[in-house]
Amino acid sequence: MKMALIQMNPTVGAVKENAAKILRFAQESAAAGADVAVFPELALCGYPPDDLVLRPRFMDAVEAEVETLAAALPAELLAIVGAPLREGGKLHNAALLFLGGKRVAAAKKRLLPNYGVFDERRIFAPGTEPLVFEFKGARLAVHICEDSWWPEGESFRGLKGNCDLLVNLSASPYCQARENDREEMARKATAALGVPMLYTNMVGGQDELVFDGGGMAVKADGRIAARTELFREGTRLVEVLPSGGKWAPAAGRLAELPGAVEEVYEALKLGLKDYVEKNGFPGVIVALSGGIDSALVATIAVDALGKNRVFGVTLPSVITSKETFSDALELAQRLGIPCLQIPIAPAVDALQGLLGPACAAVNWAKPLPGTVMEENLQARIRGVVVMALSNRFGHMVVTTGNKSEMATGYATLYGDMCGGFALIKDVPKLLVFELARWRNARGEVIPPTTISRPPSAELKPGQRDSDSLPPYDVLDPILERYVEQQVGLQDILADGYDEATVRRVARMVDRSEYKRRQGAPGVKITPKAFGRDRRMPITNGFRE
Repeated sequence: MKMALIQMNPTVGAVKENAAKILRFAQESAAAGADVAVFPELALCGYPPDDLVLRPRFMDAVEAEVETLAAALPAELLAIVGAPLREGGKLHNAALLFLGGKRVAAAKKRLLPNYGVFDERRIFAPGTEPLVFEFKGARLAVHICEDSWWPEGESFRGLKGNCDLLVNLSASPYCQARENDREEMARKATAALGVPMLYTNMVGGQDELVFDGGGMAVKADGRIAARTELFREGTRLVEVLPSGGKWAPAAGRLAELPGAVEEVYEALKLGLKDYVEKNGFPGVIVALSGGIDSALVATIAVDALGKNRVFGVTLPSVITSKETFSDALELAQRLGIPCLQIPIAPAVDALQGLLGPACAAVNWAKPLPGTVMEENLQARIRGVVVMALSNRFGHMVVTTGNKSEMATGYATLYGDMCGGFALIKDVPKLLVFELARWRNARGEVIPPTTISRPPSAELKPGQRDSDSLPPYDVLDPILERYVEQQVGLQDILADGYDEATVRRVARMVDRSEYKRRQGAPGVKITPKAFGRDRRMPITNGFRE
């Protein structure tokens, strides 16, 4: 029996287009000799659909496409398609089985997550019975995503000894090093049932999420027999053979897994590409400061979209050094993208001239120490300019702030946070450097001086990030513990970090939630990305 694992990139809500893609993949699979085609979780509506499935008209459209698919799919092919199911006044996350021109069965997801990217329990009702479908002499047990993650759970009850193959449809989003977790999950599932597992996963970007694919055929003893490429839409045909009363997948191609840094780079590329294309933007605008963050963002944008869809702009002020200005222009030249040069000094002077007399007339408050107003004026003028260019030409502005800045609030609201997509908002600063070096090793595009120069916001003379933040080799490990691992301050101190620094960093993180709430979405690569996975109260009186 030949089984096609379909790694598909749907668009949430585009049920007609998704159905057409399902039909095309099914026809190609049947033409290649497949007996079974397995599609990802909720492939028909896209994942996560959030509250779309609560709209009756949307579910009407889903049901109409289900009927159309039933009649159009190759009659001899068993197609297992993820789709929402409306039944008995309830909604289910389901796997629909089509054969012979009709829908012949439905598996309903039993273990519904209420954490992370999508609270399924708020929308879907859990299934109550496992589905085992017999086809060509094999008993197929159909699981949906989390159903296979906990072998001791209810979704495994009644299956041992009553199935020959476990088939899993997933929409499991990318997270650093998750492939190892999935393979371990598959080994536990096959060990629990003593049968092989065929796993397929969604691929593509959806808002903050990136789905990386990574389908696999796993033998009953836990060995990986075949693996699909990450971050690529396509089909992998796996032959499953009977032997001694049991079924086993034949050895197939094992796609190589990318290295840790390459994996992140590919996720960022795919996330940006799909966000731009699925939302209909002609291209993107990136403000090039001559710093490493904007250089990395522009480079990823060109790799994802092509140089003809990326538009650079450099916005020097009187503070901007010759070195950073030169690096910005050199980067644009190396990438082959146009770069507007718009000096902002006249606008800065005009606003300072406007504000000077007004501030001098204030007698109801004392000015705060420092030059934050003057510094942030520059950032906000730049934000106004790039958004004006976006309005004029239709290109989306991609912001350039990294996770270290988002965590600590080292970013200007309505300034460098202006834009439609915050590509590296979940990428810590040290990883930004790693990504830049990795990309340059494959063809140098980022000027070496951009990487070697000490980071600076360049909003006042001689400014460096280290004036306002601990050094990044100290800051990022503290943020990893406090934000990602949610480690208490005493445990962080036990790792040898300076107490004053740790408390200062924690306070910056806690005080900056109001900024993060107003920021653009961006690609999630960590378990605790700001947004869907980590939300704190803005007004928060707790101090550890």
